[in-house]
Amino acid sequence: MRKTLFMYLLKELFLYFFVSFMFFFLIFFINQILFMAEDILSKKAPVNEVILLVIYAMPSIIATSAPFAALVGTLMGIGRLVSDREILAMNALGVPIQFIIIPVLFTGLLISIISFMTNDILLPAGTIEFNKLYKKILTSTPALELESNSIKRNQNAIVISGLIHNGIMDDLLVIDTDSNGNKRVVASSNANIVKSSENEILMSLNMKDAVIASFDKKDRNVFDVIQSKGVLYNILTKNILSSYSGSISPREMSTKDLFRELKKREQSNDKKTINLYRMEFHKKFTIPFAAFFFAILAFPLGLSSKSNGQSTGFILGLIIAILYWAMLIGGQTLSVRLGVDGAFMMWLPDLAIFGFGLLFMGRRLFH
Repeated sequence: MRKTLFMYLLKELFLYFFVSFMFFFLIFFINQILFMAEDILSKKAPVNEVILLVIYAMPSIIATSAPFAALVGTLMGIGRLVSDREILAMNALGVPIQFIIIPVLFTGLLISIISFMTNDILLPAGTIEFNKLYKKILTSTPALELESNSIKRNQNAIVISGLIHNGIMDDLLVIDTDSNGNKRVVASSNANIVKSSENEILMSLNMKDAVIASFDKKDRNVFDVIQSKGVLYNILTKNILSSYSGSISPREMSTKDLFRELKKREQSNDKKTINLYRMEFHKKFTIPFAAFFFAILAFPLGLSSKSNGQSTGFILGLIIAILYWAMLIGGQTLSVRLGVDGAFMMWLPDLAIFGFGLLFMGRRLFH
């Protein structure tokens, strides 16, 4: 009887997990489509390459959706069983709560393992291919970044362009910062947009009859003015693609490779970089295994529902998911900007969920 009951509970939990997963998948998928529409589709990039970009982004969407789906699915599934008095019937037949929690924890652990494998294997591969194709689209279609009579801002410069026709730009003004930290203004009445064969350079602007004004960062009254018949201005890939660094980033590594790289980095004195790698390493575990901690929290909360368990579970799950995501993003921001321990900040949301889960679980089982 218990085997039959175990399989029945598993079926119910996976059913609600699937429904919840499709909900979150759709949300993140639409967000990705909107990103594509804003950055690429609106500028008439090839549709087949946009579809490939979406496919390469799928592992990230799946890895992010699964833990939240485990939370909402467990809340809805247990809430439905409580509302329909099935949990009460199980207790009346001598089935304790301790037995009912086993398939819940099993489901959460299984989802965590699958999510971890997706995060560790498919996500790095998808991110690498995504960046490669995105760079290819940008370099093959300069209009994606430079439009006629527009102002474009990247991480290092502001580019103000005039009319662009057949790769030739009438009037160009660039405001940036040189390697010494001095403000610089580059102006030209004519520039050709040149494709680059180097990975570090997204595209080049071949300016004619250019004027360069450089202002000292300590004293703006001190400046140099240079006139030139020609200037080649390179737009670097890392300034357009925030995820591009010229080498494999932590996000593009598996946990094994990332651990090795972290050990190498720890030999240096660059605390900021070490903390970034520590954060990314622990992040590969915290997000997938949040599904297990969510199951621990969702079970006692689901048992507390009196009526309309599915609706209550869905709403409560969304609230918890938003709070968890806010803690995760907040911790990541504090780690990157203020140097707070990245490992601790990545585990803090999971520890909070686990702590509240044990608290509610204890009250339910022992009171």
